[in-house]
Amino acid sequence: MIAGGMVTLFVRDAKVAVRFYVETLGMKLVAERDGAATLDAGDGFLVELQNGALAKTRSEDGTPSPRGEAPVPLVTFYPKVPLAEAIAIYENRGVVFDEDGRFADADGNALCLRAR
Repeated sequence: MIAGGMVTLFVRDAKVAVRFYVETLGMKLVAERDGAATLDAGDGFLVELQNGALAKTRSEDGTPSPRGEAPVPLVTFYPKVPLAEAIAIYENRGVVFDEDGRFADADGNALCLRAR
């Protein structure tokens, strides 16, 4: 059985991206090295932020990327509090959600909040 996992997200600057994931989403910094950081998202799930090529998820006007581009992974998180409460907390911290509970970090990585 699987007891956890890790997703790697590519960002412009891992040191800058850590602030969003720690201060806004409440994750814990586990390790930091040159060009990368590992965060504990809870329940054995780790998020690695790594300097590198960014995936284009949305165009300048916010619409989905044109067809033909590689699909962009969606990382889903399950909050420890009721979904509506978690969304309200994150919105208060400046996170903007779409109607499906999706949002993005400053580097355009597609993230989602869902009830378990």
